Amino acid sequence: MADANIEFKGSSFTLSVLHLKTSILADIHADLAKKVAQAPDFFYLVPVVVNIEKITCSIDYQEVKALIEAFKFTFVGFTGAVTKEQRSLIRELGFSFVNTTKITTSAKAVVAEPSTVEKIAEAAATPAPDLYTDKVHRGQIRSGQQIYAKSQNLVIIGSVSAGAEVIADGNIHVYGSLRGRAIAGAKGHHKAQIYCQNLEAELVSINGNYWLSESMEQHWGAPAFIHLIDSELMSSKLI
Repeated sequence: MADANIEFKGSSFTLSVLHLKTSILADIHADLAKKVAQAPDFFYLVPVVVNIEKITCSIDYQEVKALIEAFKFTFVGFTGAVTKEQRSLIRELGFSFVNTTKITTSAKAVVAEPSTVEKIAEAAATPAPDLYTDKVHRGQIRSGQQIYAKSQNLVIIGSVSAGAEVIADGNIHVYGSLRGRAIAGAKGHHKAQIYCQNLEAELVSINGNYWLSESMEQHWGAPAFIHLIDSELMSSKLI
């Protein structure tokens, strides 16, 4: 018998999960608008699963999907601890219902430019070497600038402004304030870390895992470093 031209296999993918706390579409719209405004280019076509387990009243599933897609997300389906009747209704409407045990999520939604999304998507594809040389940048990195240390660590003697982006296949060291976006381990280095003297970042990402600014409250405005433990981002006091 000839080999089949297709094959189904189980796998895990990182999806962003949008947790709804209200069924009021206007409120959802307003909050999504604020979130997307932080980095409109990054959220373009990002796959999203909508968690509805905190919704205690009726919800218009069609309108929720339309709203998600209006902001240029890729709608995947719904999830959450809901009743069998809700799951049946969702499927009758032609939507997917994703069991939470099958979802692999990052800590928070990510923020980046389209080119950065591609680099993050490659994170698990190529094994990274253990040792890197250093690329050193002296001076402030201003809004709109991007510095990429390919196959290197990135050392910045200065600050990273809001709206700027620093990327490295190895570690990132910022001897100043980190207010923009920092992506370390961009090509699959899960041991990469991000160090800075003042953490006020819009986004940090290591090996495809990411945080937005609201996830950094514990060490916000302080010297800190970001690292991975079991595929989860953690922040620690630097000094």
